Amino acid sequence: MMRAWWAVMVVVALLGLSGAASAEMVQGQAMPVNHPMLSVSGSGTIEVSPDTLRVTASVITEGDTVEVARDRNAQIVQRSLAGVKALKLTNTATKTLNYTMERVTRDATVGLKADPAKWDMPWKLPIVDADRSHFDISFPVTLGYRASNSLTVRIQGSREKLSDGAGKIIDALMAAGCNQITSVAYTQEKDNTGPMREALIKAVQDAQMTAEAVAAAAGRKIVGIRNINPGYSRPALEYRNVQASYAGRGVYERAEATPTSVTAGMLELTATVQISYELDYNPGDTEFIAAPGK
Repeated sequence: MMRAWWAVMVVVALLGLSGAASAEMVQGQAMPVNHPMLSVSGSGTIEVSPDTLRVTASVITEGDTVEVARDRNAQIVQRSLAGVKALKLTNTATKTLNYTMERVTRDATVGLKADPAKWDMPWKLPIVDADRSHFDISFPVTLGYRASNSLTVRIQGSREKLSDGAGKIIDALMAAGCNQITSVAYTQEKDNTGPMREALIKAVQDAQMTAEAVAAAAGRKIVGIRNINPGYSRPALEYRNVQASYAGRGVYERAEATPTSVTAGMLELTATVQISYELDYNPGDTEFIAAPGK
């Protein structure tokens, strides 16, 4: 009976030691390694109709005095504003900008000739060549004054209205005496939330397609997204340097190759996106963190 009891005690003791050893073997922490990351970019572009037209013209006048140059410039600007107003275009706004006044000069040269031999000096000068005794003195001569001003006309409406108004505004400004049409710009300035959202969706789809193709080629799968950074570029389409020159007395001549009508085209709105995707990791891609003191 005693032998059986001791046998039971020995078995229990051995089981306890085995359990302690097993517990010590599993102490620690198994952590998965960081997912591989794939960063791609995408873009999406859609066409939108312009809703705003800006026509900018320059007014440059000259005169013998500041007052004459200034008055001539003011008269042309006032005629230009009146000419645009007479068109009776709706949703129209005008403003002037970049006014400057400068002096117009020309370099004048005066030649002086001196004979050092006739100079009364206590010392003798070496013989100077005749050409070297000729001096030219240059100085600026005021010819008059130049006043410069810019006039901008803005109208808003449908694309058809903008195309029709562009030619009329150009004719009115040049007939009033503006020297040159410096820019004709069509833009979209009203609420474009819908088109921007559509372009962004296309950009994300473009990035997703690229990421899936790259991941599949590398034998991986997309399992998550780390971050997304969207961006936009506002649409703008400009026609510059419309060829029209001022001939004087309120009459202008249009270059034969340039039509009066400047038709508004469609604008491109582009959205971009940068996306960082997380890829799956292979089985066994883990690292063992031992318990403290082990």
